[in-house]
Amino acid sequence: MDNRMTLILPASPWMTLDVARHRLAPWPLLAPLGLLLALVTLPARADGSDPVWEGALGLTGSNAPEYQGAADRVTKIVPGFFLRYGRLTVTNASGFVTRRADDVERGLGIDLSPSDRFRLKLALRFDAGRDENDSPALAGLGDIKMTVRARVNGVWKLDDRWKLGASWSVDAFGRGGGNLGDVSIQHERRLSPDTTAAVGASLTIAGDRYLQTYFGISPEQAESTAYPLYTPPFGLRDVELSASLRHEFGPHWVALASASLTRLVGPAADSPLVKRAGSVRLNAGVAYRF
Repeated sequence: MDNRMTLILPASPWMTLDVARHRLAPWPLLAPLGLLLALVTLPARADGSDPVWEGALGLTGSNAPEYQGAADRVTKIVPGFFLRYGRLTVTNASGFVTRRADDVERGLGIDLSPSDRFRLKLALRFDAGRDENDSPALAGLGDIKMTVRARVNGVWKLDDRWKLGASWSVDAFGRGGGNLGDVSIQHERRLSPDTTAAVGASLTIAGDRYLQTYFGISPEQAESTAYPLYTPPFGLRDVELSASLRHEFGPHWVALASASLTRLVGPAADSPLVKRAGSVRLNAGVAYRF
């Protein structure tokens, strides 16, 4: 089994801007434009008070399959950051959030929550796509173009420990990413004043365009590789069980650890690209908050 280690640097904002130079379908632009409109029309804080700055910097590490369905694994170390100004957040590591009970969307997000019981967030996320050099199993399939995904996420807090969630995202630039949604349930328990544990489960569903891009084999790809033609329909992508632990080292330092067990199902599991349907992902991180 191949176990590689990679140091990943955050994508430059200019990389995202480069995507905009390509021809875009009109309708996907509605999502980012709607988010920008929300940024300029909503007050910075739900309670009308003056907005405040807060943030965090740190490192996150992960060990996971080279791609969904891969047999070999890769370890990555990524600089992480979190920044909030009122309702607006930007982060590549949502676990670094500086308010203990708050949920934050990765990417550029805004909080539209009508109450503490029901949380509603909109976000734009940079999607790096996939490089055929990421794994020998992807050779000859070509790269999946980077794009930006627009995501809406709602979380209903049943009580202090249980919450239900649902989200839907679209490829905002219409570059083949298609649609992706999930539903989830999570139970959180305070083990001590500074330590919190959580367990959860989720189910992900994907559109046929997304599944074709990441799990399908086009006629051209079938000709250039040994894979058979495969055109997956709209359907399930995976089910996941997860567990996480968070510990606060005083007011400034926080450490995180999580593990998830994912099983590809439905059209995704039937893909000839899938070498191993079940996989484990391990994550850890540490951050200084300010």
